[in-house]
Amino acid sequence: MIKALIFFAVLLAIAFGGAWLADRPGEIIINWPWLDMGFEVSLLMGFLLIVAAMGIAVVLWIVVRSIWNSPRSVTGFFSSRRRDKGYKALSTGMIAVGVGDLALARKQAAKARKLLGQEPMTLMLEAQTAQLAGDPTKARQSFEAMLDTDETRALGRRGLYIEAQRRGDLEEALQMAKAASDESKKAPGWAGTALFDMQTAAEDWQGALVTLSQNFTNKHIAKDEFRRHRAVILTAQAMALEGQDGGDTAMRPLLSEACKLAPGLVAAVTMQARLLNDARDYRKASKLVEAAWRIEPHPDLAQAYAYIKAGDTALDRLKRIRVLFGLMPDHVEAKLAMARAFIDAREWAEARSLLEPMAASRLTPRICMLMAELEEGEKNDFGLVRQWLARAVGAHRDPAWTADGQVSDSWQPISPVTGKIDAYEWKVPVREAAYAEQPVLDSRDLEEDVSEEDMVLIPSSHDASQEKATTFDVSDDDIEEIDPDADEAQGKAEEEAELEAAAKSEEKPDLTAAEDASEKSSEISGPEPVAPASEETPEVAKKPEAAAQKAPEPEVKPEVESGVKSAETASSRIEIEKPKEVEFPMPFPPDDPGPKKDQASRRVEKRFKLF
Repeated sequence: MIKALIFFAVLLAIAFGGAWLADRPGEIIINWPWLDMGFEVSLLMGFLLIVAAMGIAVVLWIVVRSIWNSPRSVTGFFSSRRRDKGYKALSTGMIAVGVGDLALARKQAAKARKLLGQEPMTLMLEAQTAQLAGDPTKARQSFEAMLDTDETRALGRRGLYIEAQRRGDLEEALQMAKAASDESKKAPGWAGTALFDMQTAAEDWQGALVTLSQNFTNKHIAKDEFRRHRAVILTAQAMALEGQDGGDTAMRPLLSEACKLAPGLVAAVTMQARLLNDARDYRKASKLVEAAWRIEPHPDLAQAYAYIKAGDTALDRLKRIRVLFGLMPDHVEAKLAMARAFIDAREWAEARSLLEPMAASRLTPRICMLMAELEEGEKNDFGLVRQWLARAVGAHRDPAWTADGQVSDSWQPISPVTGKIDAYEWKVPVREAAYAEQPVLDSRDLEEDVSEEDMVLIPSSHDASQEKATTFDVSDDDIEEIDPDADEAQGKAEEEAELEAAAKSEEKPDLTAAEDASEKSSEISGPEPVAPASEETPEVAKKPEAAAQKAPEPEVKPEVESGVKSAETASSRIEIEKPKEVEFPMPFPPDDPGPKKDQASRRVEKRFKLF
């Protein structure tokens, strides 16, 4: 718009100038005495001649200058064309590195180096191509070459830091991060973050505080993250001072600031509450724990709140926990803390009213342990105690301090795996695959008045499939398939043996017992396989063989005699059916005396119920 106004203003000025000259006629006389000539023109024509002469002069100047600069222009044309080809090769090479085409990346890197020379991006392409090819030496050389130029020095340090991390050279990585941070007041974000992570992993808390402040000043981290990390570092410093001479005095200001920065940091709150309790500042300690409890209830907070005053009775602790329970009445940790206080105060009914609904909805080992303690304290029923302890094995896991898959009994400032700060979280750990399908006992099957004798073990599907199996004490080596044709001969031999035994019952009373056992063997076994004749017991088979030899008729064939021997051998090895062993669906059976050996063989074992 402004340019258009300027154009119209100039055009208007020219028009007014022409009109002014036209209204004021005049003549211009030019005389050249040395030529004895002259000429006259009007004022308007003279002005136009002057303008034309100036235009011709400008055109001549442009022509002359173009001819003078033509070699340079031709050289610039070819240079720009070469540069364009180089940048095109550089762009294609970077895309090839991103795609993972090593051959194309190498080709374009060589072409870009030939066309562009020591261009910063050419060194970057060569370094990334070397990294893609797995050549750390060439990549390191490319990054070191970048350190010679101010424009690429930061890029070279970043590349050397990454290469040092890949080699596991933490000293060089720390050196590159420090150099990048100290080069200017506003250090790059990667340098501040890397330096902070390495300092916290090495537990250099003082240096980590300085780096954290620099990162926050340079706006590399948010305010909430800055406050949380500073609180964690202050808590870590207090934990390092714990147990030292004068440590409580040095810990108090650190924990006080940490609690102000992060009121929900459980470790800082519990440690500060303990120090306040030692100083008899019970009111401030209570307010501190209550503020953290409102953010996220935790069993450590409940423990610290219950024992704020040393020497209190169980009823005093119960009154105090009621206040904490009123802040978050629907939270699981609040209910568990309240149940713990009820059990300590021997308020069995109130504890049961809290625990049983939780056991019905989601059973955990902590609930099982509390229920076991409740059953022992209220009823002194050790059968139910063992039942709850057994159910704790297959219950859902309780929350715990977890960082990178590692579970810890207490909070720690850094991860034991990666060294990352504030990595521990209060959550349910990931269950192992071997226990993912482990059954959980149903609390609805619990009955208060059920004794141990009335509890029946429900057999598993594997036990049910083997329920009808025989339980003879016969090894696999003693079993042999009996020819069906030998059954008839075996029956005849048994009849002859019975007649012989009846005639000589006074002389050989032991034969009658053997024949009775033989009859029972034939009735029980039926088509079932029996022991082979090749491995029969000699002393047991002698009596039937002697009876068969004394019988007058008929003559027994060898195969029939073998069948008789095998049947009588199997009958002699028959024992009372053994009680079925209990197979628990848990890694280890609970503490239980087990089945009694003198009970009937087919009696169902009475034990607690498992699923």
